[in-house]
Amino acid sequence: MKTKIRKDQLTKEEMEVFKNKNCKLLSSKQLAELLDVTEGAIRKQRSKDRSLFPYAKLGGRIFYPADLIVETLHKNLTQSQAR
Repeated sequence: MKTKIRKDQLTKEEMEVFKNKNCKLLSSKQLAELLDVTEGAIRKQRSKDRSLFPYAKLGGRIFYPADLIVETLHKNLTQSQAR
């Protein structure tokens, strides 16, 4: 699953919409803390193109839009089966 966003893939208008959404960005470290996993696990998933979460690479740093993290978690919810 390719989820990378590169600057040359966004038009000027799309970039303005993105910036104006007041979107909070999380670093890999912050995402790892949020999910209670290691930063290495996040990095490994990204390097193997297995990351569930969309991310952007800006200036050599990785950022995850917080609103898309929540959306991804909601999409991947499963119902528990009561016994």
